[in-house]
Amino acid sequence: MTIRQYLRYRGNRSALAAIVILLLTGAVMSPGPRSYVVRTIIGVLIAALVGAIFWGLFEIPCPNCRRSLGRIGFWVANGRMLDSSPRCPHCDMSVDQELPATKNT
Repeated sequence: MTIRQYLRYRGNRSALAAIVILLLTGAVMSPGPRSYVVRTIIGVLIAALVGAIFWGLFEIPCPNCRRSLGRIGFWVANGRMLDSSPRCPHCDMSVDQELPATKNT
């Protein structure tokens, strides 16, 4: 598995989590409270939760140096950098290389 495939997996998992949260919220809120204030507060909380899920894609660690990939991790995970081979800004490892072996220490 390459680093790009790993990042795409993480992006797909984040998108699936956001969809599940939105569907569950819709199912729970449809027969739920009719108060405008309660619905507004829940809406803001759900938007913050979904935003936090996708913000987490900026914090994906490089499998080689364990430092954050930043925007490279976000855009590769979302499939926007298919025609280029970006590198980790810290260790200069390409996202098209194989995942390094994990150390069992």
